Amino acid sequence: MASTGAETGGSAEDHAYFLALEEAFLGLRGSGTLLSAADWQVAREWRRAGIPVDLVIRVMSDLFVRQRERAPKRGISSLRYFRVAIAAAWDAQLERAAGGYREPERPEPSVRQRLDAIVAGLPATLPDLERWRLEILALDGTMPEVESALASLEARLLAAAESVLSDAARRELESEVDRASRPLASRLDPAGLAQARESLRRQLIRRRGGLPLLSLFATPTDVEE
Repeated sequence: MASTGAETGGSAEDHAYFLALEEAFLGLRGSGTLLSAADWQVAREWRRAGIPVDLVIRVMSDLFVRQRERAPKRGISSLRYFRVAIAAAWDAQLERAAGGYREPERPEPSVRQRLDAIVAGLPATLPDLERWRLEILALDGTMPEVESALASLEARLLAAAESVLSDAARRELESEVDRASRPLASRLDPAGLAQARESLRRQLIRRRGGLPLLSLFATPTDVEE
């Protein structure tokens, strides 16, 4: 993500915040492309302000629905579109808290519950599904340790998913990567462009395989006991 302006050198939680936000936005938009440096600046502002990623995603989802109802041919191409609405939603939440109103509290899901949610999101068509399930559920340790282990698992999972693509699907994948990354060629050095292309490739492979993002912070926050 550093190639497109995302936060670097942060914690596992920082990385997961940005990745979950990126995945949600690109999923709602429905197109394989990368966020701009200006978009990442907006994302950093939200993270530094302490705005929960679930609030950001909820507001984005609501505005995508409204936009499609009002002007279905006009898309939303930047995180900057949501800036005012997310600031207003966050201010309203803080005001309710300051006034003594508390949102109904839900227990924060444990690492185990989050891993259960990830496993539940694995598609039934995934080759060696049971092996991946067991590897994920066997993870243990602190949240940063498990998050790091999940990142390694995801790299293997995406490599496996790519390895079974047909020749035609591989060519189509490369064409999509080329098309989406072309505008970045004049703005990034070779190393940055390679990182950007790899980020896009991961997104497209996930989408093709219906694979969830393997992150503790991309799972639903309302996991029931």
